[in-house]
Amino acid sequence: MSTVDLPRDGVDLDLPDTPPTPNELMRLVAGTFPGTGDDQLVNIQVVAAQLVGNAYRHALAPRRLRLRRLPDRGLVRVEVDDGSPSLLPVLGRLDTPAHGRGLLMVNRLSVNWGHQPRGDRKTVWAEVRLA
Repeated sequence: MSTVDLPRDGVDLDLPDTPPTPNELMRLVAGTFPGTGDDQLVNIQVVAAQLVGNAYRHALAPRRLRLRRLPDRGLVRVEVDDGSPSLLPVLGRLDTPAHGRGLLMVNRLSVNWGHQPRGDRKTVWAEVRLA
């Protein structure tokens, strides 16, 4: 993963052609938000892993990950761009096979999530409470 921009309260990077490992994502999130409580850090890590994983599993490149602290709202916003604007995220169901439950976890761990088309790409985002 190559860093494109390091805003003061987050990170913005282009994702490589091969998916980052879960450990790489966990280290990235932990390094981006030092001092965050363990429970909140795990929630951010799980949400980031699910959104990034979905971008690799279901969408085309280019892919980009943004993590930003929203201090005025007490949230971290996780955004993942991909090159498949017409392929929209679908909330799975508990009775589905193993795949298809990632957005259920995102829905449970975040205070809000959604998607935004942006011309030839889309952004899937989620906001996770810090406290």
